[in-house]
Amino acid sequence: MLSFSRPSPRLGAAPLPVAALFALPMLGGDPPPSLLPPVPVNHGPGTTGGGSNTSSGETLRQGAFEIELHTEYTTFDDASRAEAEAKATQVGEFDSIESTFIQNVALFYGLTDDLQLGVQTGYYHGSNFIDAEDDGGGPESSTADPAGLTDTWLTAKYRVLRGAHGHLALQGGVKLPTGDDDDTLDNFEELEPSSQAGSGSVDYQAGVAYSRYLSARVTLDASAFYTLRTEHDDFEVGDRADLGLALAYRLTEDVQAPDNWSVFGELSGVWLGKDEDEGEANDNSGGEVLYLSLGVRDRITRNVALSLAPALPIYQDENGEQVEVDARVAFDVTFSL
Repeated sequence: MLSFSRPSPRLGAAPLPVAALFALPMLGGDPPPSLLPPVPVNHGPGTTGGGSNTSSGETLRQGAFEIELHTEYTTFDDASRAEAEAKATQVGEFDSIESTFIQNVALFYGLTDDLQLGVQTGYYHGSNFIDAEDDGGGPESSTADPAGLTDTWLTAKYRVLRGAHGHLALQGGVKLPTGDDDDTLDNFEELEPSSQAGSGSVDYQAGVAYSRYLSARVTLDASAFYTLRTEHDDFEVGDRADLGLALAYRLTEDVQAPDNWSVFGELSGVWLGKDEDEGEANDNSGGEVLYLSLGVRDRITRNVALSLAPALPIYQDENGEQVEVDARVAFDVTFSL
């Protein structure tokens, strides 16, 4: 499905990821693309609307291709190095990150009118990541700007219902550990999987998406996905659940006209489970966040569409001590063949 944002740092005593976009740093921020659920086809029924992080219940027609470029930039309520060390003195370990950038590319193919296959990978870059620890001998900190290719998602979406009552589709996916997972801090210590571009694990996803017209110009999209993480090198990033609800309105009267403009509002919720290191749960990882996004989409031609969707977190509840998300913005370019 997708959404697209990187790992937010996991703050606190144990390590964690970001999103994946499609490891799982702070709950407030999406995990690295490698850990994010695959990017969904974000257009709604008839490509008239839809959200930025809500998947569509529609599938491509047989023989059709679609390429989607999804860019997401997220800023966090980061801490200075001194502040991170002070927090580590209180809780043992604390992570912070200033911002994350994710560029995902996804290719979809309509095997039949009701069965769509997809593959997604991307690039992740985090700025000013700080890892602070205090084992009783005084706080110490190290920094990094983790970056690299993300893991690869393979997906399949099967439409089980279509008609006047809308489109309902089931979707599943598997993530292959093809991404970069060897970034180090400036003290040469390797970052935990939750803060790498690639997690090194094979993960799985399942979900459902629904789309329908409410009127000639208004469309509704809703989706729900669950991502199951597996263990790699005694570390397991927390599971993830994504919910999305988007309402779109087509501004252009003629649906066939070029430069077809739509606006949309979207609520997207993310739940992240706690990371586990050698079987021990990190109490400073995981949590819940709810985003509100107001976006605009321009279907320039029948084959090219652009969308821009800034989003703000309207509710955040992280476990333990973690940094929070300030804001994020997503930009999509879609090519249909």
